[in-house]
Amino acid sequence: MTTSRRQGWLALAIYGLAAAVLLVLPTRLHLHNTIIGSPGFLFLWMYSWWPWAIIHGFNPLYTQQIWVPGGQNLLWVTSIPSVSIVMAPVTLLWGPLASYNLVVVLAPALGAWSAYLLGREMTGKFMPALFGGWVFGFSGYEFGHLLGEVNMFVTFAIPLLVWIYMLHWKGKIGRRWYILLATVLLVFQFGVSTEVFATLLLFGLLAIVAAMAFAPTGDQRRRHLAALGTTVAAILLATVLLAPCWYYVFLVHYVHGFILSPRVIVADPFNYVIPTNINWLGHLAQSWIGPAHWLARWQGRSYEQDAYLGLPLLGIVLLFLREFIHQKSIHVLIFMLAVVFVASLGPRLHVPVHIPAIPLPWQALVHLPLLDKALPARFSLYVSLAVAMIGAWWMACSQQGRWAKVAWAAATIVFMMPCTWTHSWRYRVPNPGFFTSPALDRYIPQGTTVLIFPDGFKGRAMYWQAESNFRFAMAGGYIGTQVPRGYATSAAQGALANGPDYANQRAIEEFLIHHHVGAVIVPAADWPAATAPYAFLHTQPIISGRVRLYLLRRAKPDAVP
Repeated sequence: MTTSRRQGWLALAIYGLAAAVLLVLPTRLHLHNTIIGSPGFLFLWMYSWWPWAIIHGFNPLYTQQIWVPGGQNLLWVTSIPSVSIVMAPVTLLWGPLASYNLVVVLAPALGAWSAYLLGREMTGKFMPALFGGWVFGFSGYEFGHLLGEVNMFVTFAIPLLVWIYMLHWKGKIGRRWYILLATVLLVFQFGVSTEVFATLLLFGLLAIVAAMAFAPTGDQRRRHLAALGTTVAAILLATVLLAPCWYYVFLVHYVHGFILSPRVIVADPFNYVIPTNINWLGHLAQSWIGPAHWLARWQGRSYEQDAYLGLPLLGIVLLFLREFIHQKSIHVLIFMLAVVFVASLGPRLHVPVHIPAIPLPWQALVHLPLLDKALPARFSLYVSLAVAMIGAWWMACSQQGRWAKVAWAAATIVFMMPCTWTHSWRYRVPNPGFFTSPALDRYIPQGTTVLIFPDGFKGRAMYWQAESNFRFAMAGGYIGTQVPRGYATSAAQGALANGPDYANQRAIEEFLIHHHVGAVIVPAADWPAATAPYAFLHTQPIISGRVRLYLLRRAKPDAVP
């Protein structure tokens, strides 16, 4: 084994150990009942759905197990088929919770390692590439989305695509191998996030065109042009392979307009300098002095405020610009950093002070198909990759002294360190034994339509259905903001999310009849103080496995376990 390969495996081991220390140790190794990061019950369901549907011969792109009788198109939600299929062996052996936690730990390590490979190809040195990999894999973006969405924090395919492009451009891999590898990575990224897939194509093709424009010699420009043609061939091949998916994307329940507003979920320019609770520095500052009033004006959800880079890393960028601004070979890197930084600010500039909104270039793309679903705050992913490569280049090529570089790198790592020891980074999974007990088979026949209170985001029904191996279908569900129109306008919608006290009982009765609900389940954690809210069901509950089971459409059994 060559030295570079040994160093590559060493880098992966370092990143994996760091991810385990940061994410596993705070759970006190209670991984059997704890979700690391966000309580992503939707993603636990997805991990189980894809292998189950494929094994049982169902169409995995459209499910009839939720939102009965209409079902749901899964390509307009965060269904993560690539990750679910790759993790299927783990899911089938140990369950979706094990798969979820394993992906949470592996995602930053693999993201850092893929950026390390890219940095090693750029610089040819181990320590600078190791630093660049850390900056990308353990960035504010990565750990922010560990608190939010799996489809956003599995990012290793992006640096790998840039890496194999460089290998192909240098002649280290041939045209056929490049097309094959690029196609596989593109298809995988589509199955992780269609949003990131669309923005990756946009910024990736722009980067290749910029590389041609900034190339210092004609021979380099010709090689970039040839590599661009090969890249387009890989994109076309990936598009053909994804043909069934395009049918469900554009022809089945196409979502017109925005899903979430790209004018609201944008990166605040101050967030690149000022940390939030995602980082220990921001958590410490807010614990001591409280959140500043103007921080509350930042746009988007808390885990979308993830653009933070920190002053030491920004200082490295400034030192890099001062020392290498006249070197033509790195102009493309500077150009792409400027492009993705401005794009991350959204169609209009938002700052936490009262000034008129300033239009920005992303306004011209905000209505294009697929790109209209992209949220500019998430472009900080590309900012972190560009800055990581700048950091690796500066560490490898700068004339600064060794100890000065070590000091800058250490300060960067300390300032970027995530705050993973708080309770917001672990969530205990409530799991009534009923859904995995023989009582489920006794009381609920295969295919029965069930309603579990509370449903929606506050409920855990999606996970419990997956735990039951999809024995029953559900008259509700939660797969994000996309709710079938009939459900969104239902008078019983409040009861689905909060319980019968929040809606007219007559509306609930009509809902149960219309959706052919055969059983209502209320977990113990959601039992009301009195049974009166469920008296309209006109049946006595069966208490089993820490749930109350109301049977509606079949005779009640003679005995209660």
